[in-house]
Amino acid sequence: MTNTKLPILNVQHTFPEVISDVRSGGLPQDTFWLSCYGDGPGIHSKVRVTLDDIQRDVVKLDGSLGIEIKEQGKNVSIAFSGFPLQIALSISRRNMPCSPASTAFKRLYCWSPRTYMLTPIARIHNMQPHRITAFDVAPDGSQFASGFLDGSVHIYNTTPKIQPVETAFGKIHKSTTSSLRFFPSSRVLLSAGADFTLCILPAEPSPSSSSLSAVRTLMGHKRVVTSTAIVSRGRNIVSGSLDGTIRLWDVSSGAQIHLFTTGGATGRLAPITGMSLGERGGTVLPNAPSVANPDTREVETSDKLLFCALQTKSFEAIDLGSRQTVFSGSATAPLSSISYSPENSLLATGSNKGIVDVYDTRALSEGRVLVSFARGNNQAGIADLQWANNGGQLLVGTDDGLPFIASIDSSSTPRVAGELVGTDCDAVRCLRAAGNSVWTAADDGVVRRYDQLW
Repeated sequence: MTNTKLPILNVQHTFPEVISDVRSGGLPQDTFWLSCYGDGPGIHSKVRVTLDDIQRDVVKLDGSLGIEIKEQGKNVSIAFSGFPLQIALSISRRNMPCSPASTAFKRLYCWSPRTYMLTPIARIHNMQPHRITAFDVAPDGSQFASGFLDGSVHIYNTTPKIQPVETAFGKIHKSTTSSLRFFPSSRVLLSAGADFTLCILPAEPSPSSSSLSAVRTLMGHKRVVTSTAIVSRGRNIVSGSLDGTIRLWDVSSGAQIHLFTTGGATGRLAPITGMSLGERGGTVLPNAPSVANPDTREVETSDKLLFCALQTKSFEAIDLGSRQTVFSGSATAPLSSISYSPENSLLATGSNKGIVDVYDTRALSEGRVLVSFARGNNQAGIADLQWANNGGQLLVGTDDGLPFIASIDSSSTPRVAGELVGTDCDAVRCLRAAGNSVWTAADDGVVRRYDQLW
């Protein structure tokens, strides 16, 4: 399978502030950078921002160094010479009030192939001294949680106010918080850490900040817990670790139900870097015999497949019902992330070399990659992968701070469907699709929400 090279479109992360300063009269003029990278040399151009000479409440943009800017009503189109790409800034060009959750520049669109840049409509500074290492959004969208390098967890209420309000916080782990998952109720949170533990936390929204502490702690792993998953309604949870084991837990008692091992016939445990759990759906894999005397504490595990990304340039599928590994696949580089979409029968793996491979799980046993892609000549590692709610669109977090949305159409041709701009070379390690929004959490300690129409 040929690795498709996708272009990179990037804009100076402070460009909304540049526009705002000029429009408000704080500066007579200013500039921001636009860049486009492909297989060959990139194009880097400054965009000059000024006020219209006659209509002093209207901003004007002028390009240079290989780009041409044309006004089209309320929009401005930007063409890159030498690239089959065209970008249009969908803006409010007139001087209008701009709230923290509604920046004047909301999107940058690009087509041929059609791509758009999304700027965050909310930037939440958690005011923590450490980078965000774990993140999740509640299923009902009412709150989100951030985990930090110091082992702390902070929960924020996103309603009814536009700007999130912190409702709970606490030092949960002795070292880095490595994973966060809300239960389906949106009122309980599962955290995991580099201290080898998992914690069950209350997540009831409250009007003001309160101390957060674990109601149950699960112990058994021998190394960092890298990934977790909630089974159906939340009676059971699954955890994966760098110790090469996967553990199925009973939430009510905190007891371990079963231990799975990786590595298959090699006899060597393979460190787990990511997991993704879902129903078997249309996935075609061998049916292993069910366990003769299943543990009564197991709830709704019989039809579940757990895909695990491994550091050993491979991935595995485990049938939870039979407790057996039913598939092992290989990769060209150590894997750092994995995401399974049972609704669309798609599986995506991301490597530390920046390569994303997508598989059709209806033909997974053939070992054939449906599509493989990377960004230009960039080899920044893939930090996180998440299929969007509608499937066919994959959120890709990267170590270089250039997260994007990849789209796989019916012809299996990949393209960049969206650029998630706003970070400045800070790794984006967590992404979530929630309703019509995309959320990201980065090493700069900022959570960003992007409005997206799927």
